[in-house]
Amino acid sequence: MEKRPVSKEKGKLGRCLDIVHRAMAWTAATCIIFMMFAICYSVFMRYLWGKPVPWVLEISSYLMLYITFLGTAWLQRQEGHVEVDLFLGNAKERTRAAFKAITYLGGAAVGFILAWKGSLVTIDYYRRGVTLMGILDTPQFLLMAIIPIGGFLLLVEFILQIWRFSLVAAGKHRLSE
Repeated sequence: MEKRPVSKEKGKLGRCLDIVHRAMAWTAATCIIFMMFAICYSVFMRYLWGKPVPWVLEISSYLMLYITFLGTAWLQRQEGHVEVDLFLGNAKERTRAAFKAITYLGGAAVGFILAWKGSLVTIDYYRRGVTLMGILDTPQFLLMAIIPIGGFLLLVEFILQIWRFSLVAAGKHRLSE
């Protein structure tokens, strides 16, 4: 298992982010369970009575977008994203931490772009009243709104991890199990 930077005290920001990430992860899990039941219900309705439920596919595709952005910052906090550690597997602790901090700069840039451009697009769709053509005629800003939220939380998480790994690289902290 990968080691994390030691933190003696999380502080208010860390505890607040834990609560937010946990709530978003539980919401994503609830969305997955809802999708499972809705799809099963639609399949039974189609094959037993020949009456499919038309909104299930549309809602499920919307929920897939929400699940992705609800869970991405939580997963980063858990250091659960895919990493290739071929070169750093046997490196010293401080070297690994320095490379992680540098790599996480790219992740922070992605989070910033998602938050920034996602906000601009969401506001634009809201102002213009753009809807998705479908069974529900869903206002598109409702779908896009999760992108800047998830992107912002991902940005914050990457910044915190850059800070923690930078302290380890500088020799001011150690990694823990």
